[in-house]
Amino acid sequence: MSRRHMNHIDDGQRRATSRDDGFTLVEILIAIVLVGILSAVVVVGISALTDKGSSAACTTSLDAAKAGTVVYYTTNAAYPTTLQQMTGANPPDLTLSSGITLNPAGTAAIGSGWTLTMTPGVAAAAPTFSCANTSSSSSGAANGTAACPGTFVGWVGEYYSNSTLSGTAALCRDDPAVNFAWGGGGPATGLPVDQFSSRWTRSVAFTAGSHTFTIGSDDGSRLYIDGVLVLDYWNDHAYGTQNVTKTLTAGNHTVVMEFYEAYGQAQATLNWT
Repeated sequence: MSRRHMNHIDDGQRRATSRDDGFTLVEILIAIVLVGILSAVVVVGISALTDKGSSAACTTSLDAAKAGTVVYYTTNAAYPTTLQQMTGANPPDLTLSSGITLNPAGTAAIGSGWTLTMTPGVAAAAPTFSCANTSSSSSGAANGTAACPGTFVGWVGEYYSNSTLSGTAALCRDDPAVNFAWGGGGPATGLPVDQFSSRWTRSVAFTAGSHTFTIGSDDGSRLYIDGVLVLDYWNDHAYGTQNVTKTLTAGNHTVVMEFYEAYGQAQATLNWT
């Protein structure tokens, strides 16, 4: 056998060995994200954007988004703060296949009224994601509170010019998420930078099972689910978090977070998994 022929065989063996070495971690993570996104598209397509299909698509997209944050961190050494950063899309809107739409508010509209929301992490932490059925609030039905009546798409935000949630709300606002870092400022013009309070109310559709809720605040906060106090962090403190795991039935549940600011820095966050 000639030396040239033997070298040709050796080169082929090296190429075969190289192919057998497997995939890199980044390649595997990217594959997970792509499979998750494609699965969401398939679920939505098969279910013709029904509520059940959209719910499943939202859950699948949520899992893909979580994996996507790992890929993003591996590449950029920092976590993304918007869904657009993981897709490379530019605001204001990017319409994807099968009715999935990203928007600048950090949410993805999926099928028949389901929304995937991304809440950026605090202090360089990983973001969190949640799925909710917002079709009832976007249908035009009144879903406000006694203090803030009317129709709201996101959270009913009640803001008071005191730290006790008393009297008449000084401001009613439609807030897309409870994720505020006001620093030394206040939530809006006309409200004080200290000694103010807020209440956020929303009916959220949950899947059956255990869900972990995390509230963060500087200063006090507390969380109610269906009128029951489940987290009580109602005291002066620097920013910190508390969490609780609750088992919920499938369907809508009323989530309420209350907050007050004493002095100094002001921050309020709420998310769940």
